[in-house]
Amino acid sequence: MSRLPVAMVGAGHVHAPGYLRWLSASPDVDLVGVYDPDPARASELSRATGAPVLSSVEACVSLARAAVVCPEPTRQLALAEALAGAGLALLVEKPLGVSPSESGALLALSDKVPLSVALPVRYHPGATGLRRAALDGSLGDAVAVWATNRNRFPGGWFADLSLAGGGCLLDHVVHVADLVGWIWGSRWSSVRAEAGVLHHPDLPAEDTAMVLAECSNGMIVTVDPSMSRPDGMPGALDLTMRVWGDRGVATVDIFAERVEGFDGAGRFRQELVGADMDAAMLGDWVSSMTRDLPPPVPASEASAATWLAFAAQEAVASHSTVRPV
Repeated sequence: MSRLPVAMVGAGHVHAPGYLRWLSASPDVDLVGVYDPDPARASELSRATGAPVLSSVEACVSLARAAVVCPEPTRQLALAEALAGAGLALLVEKPLGVSPSESGALLALSDKVPLSVALPVRYHPGATGLRRAALDGSLGDAVAVWATNRNRFPGGWFADLSLAGGGCLLDHVVHVADLVGWIWGSRWSSVRAEAGVLHHPDLPAEDTAMVLAECSNGMIVTVDPSMSRPDGMPGALDLTMRVWGDRGVATVDIFAERVEGFDGAGRFRQELVGADMDAAMLGDWVSSMTRDLPPPVPASEASAATWLAFAAQEAVASHSTVRPV
């Protein structure tokens, strides 16, 4: 089996370095290079991984058959359109656009080229185990889900609305929404949300929020996506789900496996261990490309998950219940 020629196009997202390290080490990938509008950032990633620096999107198109699109959120659509126009298969970072119109435009690209979305939590053993329990009836009919996806404020472009496109609602709701859709196959029927800037007063978008949604199967889902954790807090990044069914209760803690300690300067550090869901997701994507299979995380499913974030934003602005059109 020949190696898949892949370029990374846009590398501003926090997940880009990890994705690039995996691509550079994979025996199934020919990493042709990395392009970013910021040449200094591309050069830094090149030094870390050995990936060649590419000077333009056109250079990527000339060398690659597929691309990982991993820029800051507001730069995603333009890059994806240029690559799809040249026929490249895509793996795009979540969320699927920063507005309903952008999400629709990205969804339309999936009619032209294979387009998968980077939602790696699906690949965690805790998530796959919860899905098995839901499908085999161990929990019975699901009644309610309490979920969190919190962290500290990451800094960088998250403080620039022109790059981030939104706050914690856009950045964190999508992971939980995707798991709910993937596990139960349900659609959203109503959304309420409140949000504000409580922890970082100079932010242009919300850092704290609470979302209450109802699914088409009657299940109630509550999500706390807040960037509310203080710097240095053990377990600051979390993604948890507690599910109540009429036959049982299940809890998943995606980032529970970690090693904590202090560096030489006395600063708290934690490293995640255990399952590498990014590697599992990227491996599945590369396999789908080389075997001519459908995209592992279809744009249509990512669009449904991203809709919950947009609906929550609308609910915050209107202080009312939002329902699908």
